[in-house]
Amino acid sequence: MSVPSFRVGDLEIKGYSDGVLRTSLDMILNMERARSEALVGGTDGGWLYIPVNNFVFQREGKTIMIDAGSGHDMQPTLGKLPENLRAGGVDPKSVGYIVLTHIHPDHANGLIDPRGEAIYPNAEILVHAQEYDFWMSEDKGGEPEKLKAVKARNKRNMKPYTERVRRMREGEEVLGCTPILAAGHSPGHTCWRVMSGRESFLAWGDIVHLSAIQISHPDTTLSYDLDGDAARKSRHRILDMTANERIVVAGAHVNAPGFGHVVRKGTTYAFESV
Repeated sequence: MSVPSFRVGDLEIKGYSDGVLRTSLDMILNMERARSEALVGGTDGGWLYIPVNNFVFQREGKTIMIDAGSGHDMQPTLGKLPENLRAGGVDPKSVGYIVLTHIHPDHANGLIDPRGEAIYPNAEILVHAQEYDFWMSEDKGGEPEKLKAVKARNKRNMKPYTERVRRMREGEEVLGCTPILAAGHSPGHTCWRVMSGRESFLAWGDIVHLSAIQISHPDTTLSYDLDGDAARKSRHRILDMTANERIVVAGAHVNAPGFGHVVRKGTTYAFESV
């Protein structure tokens, strides 16, 4: 199996697909439907499909994976990550660290199998403390039922790893991986900067969901965001940073394989694949 990759310093980062996520333009909150249809190039009976990308690299004898995919029970077009890893020569048991951008279903359901057991039994989880503490907290009353359901599933996803969770904060680093809090989509949504010498890349998680829209129109917000205004501000900040510093970006929902550069285009931005 040929696996797409890019290099940063002495690291080779490979992109592995978990499949495609079926979604709808109905989730867009502040753009006319005709405009959004034109930007994505039309839909399939109202549906569109966005990639779910994951990234793997080796450092100091450790296999490090960014996010864990959607698992076996989210959508039939998802949950392909373990088989794609094996086809690319990566045994899930060999993964030493899983770096979570956030604990949402399409990034963390893939931590466990149908029996609730760890697919990556030797992996330590790196996750921002603010993200972990929110989803693992108890309901204090008054939370929406949908939020309660996501919390319950997230706790199930994390349960086999409870003794192997490292709650990270800004300024901390593990094997060159440093968290940059970019909250809004979720309370502790995190971009991870991975250094290799003087070079780096940024795994930006869900800074954008619809790359055909939100990179060139970063004010566009989605119903997926827990705090749309905070998500918008984080998106502007990260787009500006990556364009200024010419950092390679690895995006969970950027057109597969998901890596490239953010460039300025007039007053807004565009994405150029590596």
